Amino acid sequence: MEQALRVLLVEDSEDDALLVARQIRKGGYELITWRVDSASGVRAAIGDQEWDVVVADYSMPGFNGLEALEILKESGLDVPFILISGTIGEETAVQAMKAGASDYLMKDNLMRLVPAIERELREAFMRRSKRRAEAERITLIERLQQALEARDEFLLIASHELRTPLTSLKLHIQLMKRVESQALPPEAKVNRREELLANLERQLERLTLLVEKLLDVSRITAGQLSLEISECDLSDLARKAIAALREDLTKANCRVRLRADSPVVGHWDSLRLEQILVNLLENAVKYAENSAITVTVESRGPNARLIVQDRGPGIAKADQERLFRRFERASSANHVGGLGLGLFIIKKIVDAHGGTIGLESARGQGAKFTIEIPKREALRAAS
Repeated sequence: MEQALRVLLVEDSEDDALLVARQIRKGGYELITWRVDSASGVRAAIGDQEWDVVVADYSMPGFNGLEALEILKESGLDVPFILISGTIGEETAVQAMKAGASDYLMKDNLMRLVPAIERELREAFMRRSKRRAEAERITLIERLQQALEARDEFLLIASHELRTPLTSLKLHIQLMKRVESQALPPEAKVNRREELLANLERQLERLTLLVEKLLDVSRITAGQLSLEISECDLSDLARKAIAALREDLTKANCRVRLRADSPVVGHWDSLRLEQILVNLLENAVKYAENSAITVTVESRGPNARLIVQDRGPGIAKADQERLFRRFERASSANHVGGLGLGLFIIKKIVDAHGGTIGLESARGQGAKFTIEIPKREALRAAS
């Protein structure tokens, strides 16, 4: 079967161009060719389509092969360039090779043309392969460097986030010891002890949640995020999540409005859906203090829709996609704590339920997260 070969012929003589084309066809090629004989013609040809090889006459009226070679070099294309001539001398041939020509041939010895083309095509293929491999190597190194930087940044963030509740636990234990040693009325001592125990419990819960997030990332990475499916009401889960964060909402002066069609029932992992709700609400509390948060639960045909919308500073369009990757957080003028894992985990849980998550936001206009999940569709494990 003939191979297609795209050859740009830089030749002023139609008869000579036909001889070159005939010789290439004799080599077993189906020829796709275009003949040009000027600088403008060369520029138009290399700009219009790709070529496997350029075969150029050395000398033409008002134009020559070396000028054509210079135009090709200026374009940055790596295309074999073969000069042919009826009168080229050794000195001129050396000059052409130094200028970048792949080979030169005499018009009375075109038998070498096809072997020269095939050799140069092989070498061009090897050059492109090497460049591709080098580009892939550089890309891999850059990605590894980015991964190392992300790891180092994550370790710094994680150590800070884990140290905070640990420091608080240590302080409260010291306070407990001090209370026990103080001469206080029994009732005052009991009240103070209960207050400290409640604070201890909150810090332990915070520490547990941080560790659970880290474990979730490990499970997701290993493809082991499993779901325990049962019938549950998404509206009820929303009420539970809001109640669980009531204290944090109060401290942040965030007002929550729940709009819920009751019931919105489906077959889901109730703990994982509650985790989604808590994470989204926690994000809203972090970034949207002293503002309103709206949680909407509604039925949309075969799907359930969950919307969490805040009135915070918003998220720039350029930052929105990356927020669903590991260890990414929205930029903020103020430092906001967190491991940068919440939205990554949320997306994986939504994916595992066969659903979708979308983000609508702009600077100064708050953020709106919309999740849709099938009510009874077959579920799959997160990958």
